[in-house]
Amino acid sequence: IQRVFVHSSVHKKFVEASVALANEYVLGDPMDSKTNLGPVALPEVPHQMANVVRDALLKGGKLAAGAAMPCNDAAGKGRFFRPTVLDNCNGDMEVMKEEVFGPIVAIQSVNSDAEAVERINASKYGLTSAIYTSDQNRAAKLAPQLNTGTVFMNRCDFLDPLLPWIGQKLSGRGCSLSVHGFRGMTRHK
Repeated sequence: IQRVFVHSSVHKKFVEASVALANEYVLGDPMDSKTNLGPVALPEVPHQMANVVRDALLKGGKLAAGAAMPCNDAAGKGRFFRPTVLDNCNGDMEVMKEEVFGPIVAIQSVNSDAEAVERINASKYGLTSAIYTSDQNRAAKLAPQLNTGTVFMNRCDFLDPLLPWIGQKLSGRGCSLSVHGFRGMTRHK
């Protein structure tokens, strides 16, 4: 999850819970049982994430948790980025426009489902969306309005061999998993 559009009525509570969760992560060696967040794979990515955070802060974002720069783990090793929660985000920020492959979540408050749909669909990417609600009918009404390949309810990024994995817009070409993905990789003779 990277971009979160949360209703203004629960915004403060959501941010507080997000900060608490972000602060629970322990950075370190993935082979250490106490670690639950390992290093970033590519050396340039922590600095790219720092630039994205800096951009958000310059454009009015608030650093609710985490850091604006790469860090070391407790052993002094590098290539880490502390889980970061950015609040007060908007569509002018890189974190809301580009895919960031790291532990950064950007939160924007919205006043209605229609506003959330508009902001979600404004992205040039469209791989996955998740709707968190206790109202299944509400989720069923919203899901078809989202320009994403997959829409989950109360979970995200769950891979199931029976569920097609497909993106829209710049988030992918073709389909994998499920019978639909299989058909795309085979031909009848």
